[in-house]
Parts: sequence; C-alpha cells; structure tokens
Amino acid sequence: MTLTAQGASTTRRGFLGLVGLTAAGMLSACSAPSTPRPGSGGATAAAGDKLKTLTPTYVPFAAVKPDLPGTTSNLPGVPDISGGFSSYPAEPVPALTRKAGKGGSYKAMTPLWGPPPPGLASNSYFQAVNADIGATVEFQITDGVTYVDKAIARLAARDIPDLMVIPNWEIEKMADFNKAVDQAFEDLTPYLQGDRVKTYALLANLPTAAWQWSVWNGKLMAVPYPTEPYPYGLLYRKDLFDKNGWNQNPKNAEELYQLGKEITDAKAKRWAFGDIHEMAWPIFKVPQEWRYEGGKLVHKYETPEFELMLAWMRKLFAEELIHPSVTSSKGANEKELIGAGQIVIYRDGFGGWKELLQQHRPKNPGFAMGAFPLFSHDGSKPIMYHNNAAGIFTFIKKGLPKAQVEELLSILDWCAAPYGTREYELSTYGVKGKHFELGSDGVPKPTELGTKEVAYTYGFLGGRPLYVDWPFPDAVQANLAWQNASFPYIEKTPFDGIRIQRPGKYAGLQVPTEDKFTDIMRGRRPVSDVKQIAAEWRRDGGDEARAFYLKVLQDNGRA
Repeated sequence: MTLTAQGASTTRRGFLGLVGLTAAGMLSACSAPSTPRPGSGGATAAAGDKLKTLTPTYVPFAAVKPDLPGTTSNLPGVPDISGGFSSYPAEPVPALTRKAGKGGSYKAMTPLWGPPPPGLASNSYFQAVNADIGATVEFQITDGVTYVDKAIARLAARDIPDLMVIPNWEIEKMADFNKAVDQAFEDLTPYLQGDRVKTYALLANLPTAAWQWSVWNGKLMAVPYPTEPYPYGLLYRKDLFDKNGWNQNPKNAEELYQLGKEITDAKAKRWAFGDIHEMAWPIFKVPQEWRYEGGKLVHKYETPEFELMLAWMRKLFAEELIHPSVTSSKGANEKELIGAGQIVIYRDGFGGWKELLQQHRPKNPGFAMGAFPLFSHDGSKPIMYHNNAAGIFTFIKKGLPKAQVEELLSILDWCAAPYGTREYELSTYGVKGKHFELGSDGVPKPTELGTKEVAYTYGFLGGRPLYVDWPFPDAVQANLAWQNASFPYIEKTPFDGIRIQRPGKYAGLQVPTEDKFTDIMRGRRPVSDVKQIAAEWRRDGGDEARAFYLKVLQDNGRA
C-alpha cells in the first residue's frame, strides 16, 4: 500500500471511524504504541468442519468438463488443481435458461491492472452483457496497483457501491476489516447457506473450500473467487528467453542473480527484474507466515532465512538489476514493463500470465510467458507457498431491499458461468463477430473494437471454478505442467484448514513493518536493522498475535 504520512493518517482514521472506534483506539492502530495493548480486533478462528455448516451445498455443473488432468489436493484448505482445456469449445453451451436480472441498475467496484476501457455509455461490450443479464451493471473500475487505498477511502466515507470486489491480499492490510465487514456489507447466510444456494446453480458450482473462506464473524459475507493452489510464481518472457538463449531453469539464487546480470542492459532499456521479493521468500525457505517448532511459534520476520532473503534482494537493487521505475516507486505497473520487454522476470499470480497473453497475443502472436521451475536458494529441495482457497471476494452493500439482494445474487450467478458456456464467452470476449472472431486454431481473437472495449470485469463478480480455462493451448499445457510438478513441494503450515480472521492490530502492522524491510532492500537501512525491526514488530502487536495464534493451535489440537 502506498500512502504518504498525511494520506495514511486520513484514510486509516476514516476507515476506523466506519467501525466506531474512539480516538484512543484509532491512535493505537495508526501509530506504534510503546507497549502491547489488549484487544484482538475482532479476530476469530474456526476449523473447516465448523465452517461447513455455513457454506452452500456443492452441486457441480455437469455440462462442461476439462480434458487435461490436474492434482487432487490432500492438504486441508488447499484447493485441487482441477485440470484444464486443450481447446476452446466450438459450441459453448447455455448455462442458464432464463434472464438473471429483473431490470435493476447497480454499480460495481472492481480492480484492473491495465488501461481502463470506455465507460458504459460508450461501450458496446458492457451494453451487450447487461442486455443478456437483464440488468444494468455499471463498473467503477479502479487501478489494481492502488486498489487498497481507494477501497479504504470508500469504506471510510461510507461510499459503498452495490457490489464491491476486494482481494484478500488487500483485506489483510486493513487493520479493522473484521469489524468493518459487518458495518458495510450484507450477511448472505440467509440467501446461500446449505440448499438455499440451489436457486443459484452456478454459485453452487463453486468449491466448498472457497466458500469457507468467505465467512467473517460466523456469517457468510461474500461470494468467493476460487484460486489455484499457488499465490504466485516467478514468471518470465519466454519468447525473449528463447530468442536470446537465456537460462530458463536456474537451480539456485546465485544462478538467478547471474542470469539477472546477463540480461540487464540499461542502454537497451532492459532490466532483468521487477520487485520479486515475495517470490524470493519461498526461494530462501522463509515460512509462509508462522513456523511451529519446539512448542513455539516463530514468525517469518524472526527467521534467519528472512534476513538472508533481504540481503540477496538488497544486492539486486544495489546492482541495478531491478527496473528503475520499480526502484523509485511502489506504484510501477510491472505488467506494462514486462509487456514492453523492459523487464523480463517478475512475480505474479497466474491470472497475470493469462492477462498478459490476452493483452499482447493479438498484436504479437509470438508473445509467450513461462514460469521458472521451483528451486531453493542453496539448491536443496524447494518449498512453495499455497493460497487460501479464495483470493478475491465480492460483497453486497448492506441494507439493500431483499429483492435487490436476490437480483444481485442472480447477477453474480450469471457471472459465475464456467468456461465452455455461452455466458462465459460473452462476459470474457464479448459478442462473436463484433468483439472477437475465432481464429484458424479455434481460439477467440479480439477485434480492434474488442481490444478497446473488453476488460476483465464481470469475471471478478461471480468467481470461477479452478480449472485452467485459457484460450491459449500452449500456455494451458505449460501452466498445468508447472502446477502439477510443483504441488509436491507445497509447504504445510500450522494452520492449514483453519479460517482465521487476523487480529486487527496484527493486520495493521503488516504494511508499516514491511515498509521498513523495503528500506533495507533498497539500501536505505543496514541489514543489521532486521533484528531491531522484528523487535518493534513484537512490541507493537506481534507477540499478542503470537499468543492468539498459539491458542488457535491449542484449541484445534495442534499444539
């Protein structure tokens, strides 16, 4: 999150005001107290079997099935790799037999990591989708890079759209979201719990594990966007690697560093890396969050692996192997940089891989992305982090009439139509013959109008099943090969399968603490400050969080 000191004070104060905190409480969240203070900020924990009583009944949509194999998960709370499709269906099937909407008009806030399309009034794609839905959805598209700032500001101002999409990685930066969620958004339990979801057949097709992560404060509060098991990979421009003969299989951190030196050429406006530090965490075997050993919980900030990772990243910054726009600003758009070939390696989720292909393949048929096979810093057996079963959530504004909530859920149901359906085709590509054509390979190709008007918007609203549904057969094969090969290296965590709402103070520590570690990576503080920063983190709420998390383990028979 990028905030000036003044901006941080204003937006956090407003956000906390939404949940009615006092000035003293606000100050404890916005500044670093000298001693720990009580209060868990609405934190709760529940194991998967308890969550199942709240979640919708799972009813698979049988009309479409993938033809490429995945991996069945044996890890609690970690989703399956559900396979994918080797070709685009020649005749997409209808998912619904009646209009989803009843003529209502609604506003929806969604992120976008790329140039925004024209608005509803001058966008024939939005108009066509809305006509098929039978209701008007007007998108308030917001830059994904600064999305958390805008979301906090709107929550603070109580300016809540009818539908609000918030990624989980942004929620984790919001100190008191656990309280704000009840103030801002509708409880969906009465509409979707158990067999009630059968009114919305496509929402019923979303996996149970994803719904379990949509629970806050003992209530079903959002429609989830299911995720693949992995939060991200180390992605690279495969076409440029093929052209230049660069190493596509580094075996350790030193080989990756040497690769960065070989690639970087400032005169040619080419740098090896974006800010890859979050992928450097698993490379250096930093625990995903907590490590339970010897009867104690150790946080990632307290590990020697974390210090090693910071020192290595500092070297990349110091030797200018990272693009200067990334170095000078937290708001650099790395997708634009990798699309332009100004960086060739960056850290992103697999949705970013797909998005880049959709953006660049139409004008550059040879454009290709890859993901480095997993490796560790020292060449030993690698580890990989895993996602929660849902990574993005769509909330409905609190206080809307029951009929409007039901219409919005019907719209979200339409948006959840899976790959291979007519609704999916329309929401993803627009109108055939207008926004896209089928190429000689049977893959949808955007027209000039489609490139201008179509943006990933409706897809966020209803989530999607987990299979790889990309219209690029080579990339589908590469993606699934990476996912299946990487699954054995997923690191188990002490809390797998337990839905935890993070303590508010602990959540609020993440951004200011990691800003301090960023200062180390970028040479503004010495590496020797790591232990001091970790001590400040413990003092300001980390030790309170440790006690909370240890009790979660004890309550669930894991400690």
